[in-house]
Amino acid sequence: MPTKELADFNPIAVTETHNHPDHVDLNYTKSYPDAQKLKYEMGIIDSEDFHIYSIASSHSDDTIVETEGTNYIIVYEVNGLRIAHMGDIGQTTMTDEQLKQLGAIDIAFMQFDNSFSDMSLENEKGFHLIEQINPKIIIPTHYDPTTTLPVLEEKYGPITEVKNVLSISKEDLPEKSLQVYRILNDYKYH
Repeated sequence: MPTKELADFNPIAVTETHNHPDHVDLNYTKSYPDAQKLKYEMGIIDSEDFHIYSIASSHSDDTIVETEGTNYIIVYEVNGLRIAHMGDIGQTTMTDEQLKQLGAIDIAFMQFDNSFSDMSLENEKGFHLIEQINPKIIIPTHYDPTTTLPVLEEKYGPITEVKNVLSISKEDLPEKSLQVYRILNDYKYH
């Protein structure tokens, strides 16, 4: 993340799915001491504009144990949308309890190819998980564009690409589930 001096986002909340350096920016988090934080732990953040909560999951297998290495799914309820960031979930299947806690998800950030979570195109764990959740929109994370995007397109149809920001309301959601949206980031901070 850019430093506060370069781009002051003034967040109300900062969330982190787990403690790996590609999911945590300590300088960014520390630079906003007044922001509510949900840092790879069970918890809830409420404001007048949103509700955020976490669900324990496993980073690399089907054993869910709440320890320092646990991955947490973060769910954001805002403006009538329910958005889930799956972090680096490495399970082969979601538990009934997790699915109950998730509820109906509109948008899910989901990894598809991450050796640290034993997640690959060959074992298809990401596809099994996302199909259990069945969101309207999938935003892929941890993937190789040259290998993963063709598979996503073959499974779920054309990929919608947007630059930098996806602005969407409940009314704008696609009718059909499992539509892939790719957010292309061309912001540069100096």
